[in-house]
Amino acid sequence: MTKRSTIRSVGALALVSALAFLAGCGGGGGDKSSSDNTGGSSNGGKTYPVLRIVLDSPDYMDPQLYYTVEAYQWMSYVWTGLVGYTHKSGPEGGQLQPYLAEAMPKISADGKDYKFTLRQNLKYSNGKPVKASDFKYSIERAFKMDSPGVGFFGEIKGVGGSGGFAETKKGHISGIITNDSKRTIEIQLDQPRGDFLYILALEFAHIVPTGTPASDQSTHPIPSTGPYMLKSYTPNRGFELVRNPNFNGQIPTIPKGAPDRLVASIVSDPVASYQRVVQNKADFDFNQVPNDRLPEAQNKFGDQLRIYTNANTYYFALNNKIPPFNNIDARRAVNYGIDREAIISGIYGGLGRPTQNFLPPGYLQYKKINAYTFDLAKAKQLVQKSGTAGQSVDVYGPNSGLSKQVTEYLAGQLQKIGYKPKLRLLGDQVYFQTIGNQATKAQAMFTDWYQDYPHPLDWFDVLLNGNRITQTHNNNPGNVDVPAVNKEIEALKKEPNLNADINNRWAKVDHDLMVTHSTTVPYMNISGTNFFSSEMDMSCYSFHVVVYWDWGVSCKK
Repeated sequence: MTKRSTIRSVGALALVSALAFLAGCGGGGGDKSSSDNTGGSSNGGKTYPVLRIVLDSPDYMDPQLYYTVEAYQWMSYVWTGLVGYTHKSGPEGGQLQPYLAEAMPKISADGKDYKFTLRQNLKYSNGKPVKASDFKYSIERAFKMDSPGVGFFGEIKGVGGSGGFAETKKGHISGIITNDSKRTIEIQLDQPRGDFLYILALEFAHIVPTGTPASDQSTHPIPSTGPYMLKSYTPNRGFELVRNPNFNGQIPTIPKGAPDRLVASIVSDPVASYQRVVQNKADFDFNQVPNDRLPEAQNKFGDQLRIYTNANTYYFALNNKIPPFNNIDARRAVNYGIDREAIISGIYGGLGRPTQNFLPPGYLQYKKINAYTFDLAKAKQLVQKSGTAGQSVDVYGPNSGLSKQVTEYLAGQLQKIGYKPKLRLLGDQVYFQTIGNQATKAQAMFTDWYQDYPHPLDWFDVLLNGNRITQTHNNNPGNVDVPAVNKEIEALKKEPNLNADINNRWAKVDHDLMVTHSTTVPYMNISGTNFFSSEMDMSCYSFHVVVYWDWGVSCKK
């Protein structure tokens, strides 16, 4: 999953170390001002005809629906919101700045009222004006579509509670007040939320025209506000982005974009995608370089390879609501029954570091957990103690690449400790929707998370708060629901500042969920690869804390 992920003046979220880069990740971050329409990029405003990329399947191409990095990295230049991120490498990239809004909002002293004014003369790619009321429509559209992002907006007045918009999907959200003639947007919250500006930078808050159907429009491109627009998308085949003819620097804090076109081919096989780039048939491989090709990439194409570690956690979700993993001893057995080091070395080619924390290293709230050792004997004993030995377990995972291999590893370990696993491998395009549907009744499953923004709420509230479990588009597929921890997350959600006491409370949430209640099985913080053709000019390489490789400021030789 995405996500995707941040830092800002309001709330003083001091997370400049949220991303720890490995060798060769540098570049970018020049000193150009945003007034030159490069957003602080390093390519000096150069353009070139076409960028060709290969990647795995995105989930959607609709801003109120997509939630995978495969979509986010590219679509962040298509649709935009009131605020967004500075286009610079390193910690500076985590700073928010106004996008469609002409300035950062005026926020009330109690943190419950946000007032924005749109920039003047904004237009969509189809030439129609951007209106303040479009923001309200976009948020309401997300609810009408059962978007996976609606939980982020639960604090807006009129959304929650009996008869609220989240329940009825009728009328309007009372806490969003707009005036088209004055270009103003006011957002009223029921209670303060320390990460609310981050939320407004998410794709789910990106603005689309009023009247856009409240159904998946992936193959019927929605007019855009960014420097590019989606020209076409064919599921499992590819998509094409072209320049938005009405952008013309209408958002000076966003780079105008270097390539005139972006042509994406969906290639799920990482060996095939790697070969395309080696042969200069594509310019960028979004897929991970295969383990058996990594030595070649490092030795023969070292100048074209970048390795990075960003804020992510790979974990196995266990369904806490149904047998066998509604039993804590069964969940503990799995934590003892997997060899984290073996997963990283044997499957991921050493590109990762083992973890037992849900929160990644680099966060100020991170306190390393070391509660489990790989111990098959102990795991078998716990399975016997739980009374669940011999039970069947449906093990879900993607049907390709390293995700498939690690799912198969999980199934093998479950068999070794006393269960009868049944593999359920699915296509990438439907995988997360399937395990996020309660009707599936998945018992054990592969999943991962890349930060939307660097705040603990993006991990524990989005993924492990029992109050946010939904029937479909469920981001908590393990149905983790610990009432005492839910209560603490809700209390911490109201805290505007991350001081030492608050950081310690978040660290305890991590420990309580991973150790005290053993709800989940985190095993790795993965390192990623960016691999480029010899036609790309790597002096322009810029890695962004939220959108990863910042292709909009790239260069070709």
